[in-house]
Amino acid sequence: MSAATVVEVAKGSKTDLGEHRYTIRLDLDDPAGAVDVSAVLLTADGTVRSDADFVFFNNPVAPGVRMESDAVVSVDLAALPADIHRVVIAGSTEAQGIRFGEVSGLRVSVAGVGESMTFTPPDLTSETVLQAVALYRRGGGWRLDAIGQGYSAGLAAFATEHGIVVDEDPTEVVASPQPAASPQLAAPSQPVAPPPVPATPQIDLRKVDVVLTKDTPDRRASIDLRKGDPGYVLTVGLEWDGRGASYAPDGRVTRYGKGDLDVYFFCRNEITGDYVVISGEKGHQGDLAVWPFLHHQGDSRGPGAHGRPATEQVIVRPTENGDLLLNVYQSVDNGAGAIDTFGRPRVRVRYGRPGPDGLPGADADQITVLIGNGKNSFWATVAHIDVRDGILTVDGTTRYSRAFSERMPVLDTGGAWVRSAKNGPVGRSKGKNGLGLTRYEGTCPNPR
Repeated sequence: MSAATVVEVAKGSKTDLGEHRYTIRLDLDDPAGAVDVSAVLLTADGTVRSDADFVFFNNPVAPGVRMESDAVVSVDLAALPADIHRVVIAGSTEAQGIRFGEVSGLRVSVAGVGESMTFTPPDLTSETVLQAVALYRRGGGWRLDAIGQGYSAGLAAFATEHGIVVDEDPTEVVASPQPAASPQLAAPSQPVAPPPVPATPQIDLRKVDVVLTKDTPDRRASIDLRKGDPGYVLTVGLEWDGRGASYAPDGRVTRYGKGDLDVYFFCRNEITGDYVVISGEKGHQGDLAVWPFLHHQGDSRGPGAHGRPATEQVIVRPTENGDLLLNVYQSVDNGAGAIDTFGRPRVRVRYGRPGPDGLPGADADQITVLIGNGKNSFWATVAHIDVRDGILTVDGTTRYSRAFSERMPVLDTGGAWVRSAKNGPVGRSKGKNGLGLTRYEGTCPNPR
């Protein structure tokens, strides 16, 4: 069979389609991998039926539409539901923190078996989202609409326009300034007593077994690390039962599902402001002998052995120098699904005498944080762990990245949580890039 003739179409043109299956690709010359493709399935009124009709790296399949890679979507027109009248193919540069004006050689190709069309969107500058082309019903057939419309407001605005519900940013709490002290009249000079000698704080020997949920009043719990001897072990980890796990009425898991979460431990040096990210990937697992004194035991891809939950955890050497965030990322390699579809994911912080496996034994202190999910958020910061004066404190408040943002939540030099740090790590496909983040070390942003 001879190769299909390639037809160049212009912006705004409408072209009849004679086949059922097409592959739509967004190509560019530079920078490599800068544009991520997505697709939206729309009804006759121009909106989605539900958020499941938005096909992107974290929801790669919908009826008749499939993401083949970061830049390629396939559409089977015959398999589209009858109430879907239009499929819009879009591209975004938000994950890379650039605009389409910084991309060169952008072109869109639409290929069937016997026909192929190309389209070059013109005059893109400040836009971060491009509505590239659409395949839409026309009478009893289908047509291609070469749209080429850019959006400067971002992916969340594009999604909202098509009826996709995007979580609003939670209200940021700003500390109220303290009132100035009232001036006092000078008092007669009196002998000044020496300051009292602070009493040595008592070590809390009570067993800790705390579960933090969204309804826990302050979402905090502590473990007194001073009560342990030098042989005690401290671990921080994430457990989950797998996507599709089944549960009995009493809450017991009866079947462990399949599915992977990417777990990253962000550590900020409180003195220098530098950060490192510890993960299960080789070369980034950390070392107990050097700052931040953590060692990740490796990536867990699916349920654990012998019917146990999947577990990714690090061994931590308690230190006063550092903040630790446990971040979870939903990457394209893991398929579709929000974090809370992975089977009751939970953070466990454990401290105690080592058992036969070298990890804290059955009598260890334990803080468990149950995790929810932020709709449209690819990242969740599920625990902030700090050690001061020998007391380990877990802030179990689950925080989420900005909607549709690939930027990893971090801590700034003042210890404040930053949802979208300009120079922070950015998540990306392991299958395409080998590693899950764009960077694993750097300097924290200044306090805002």
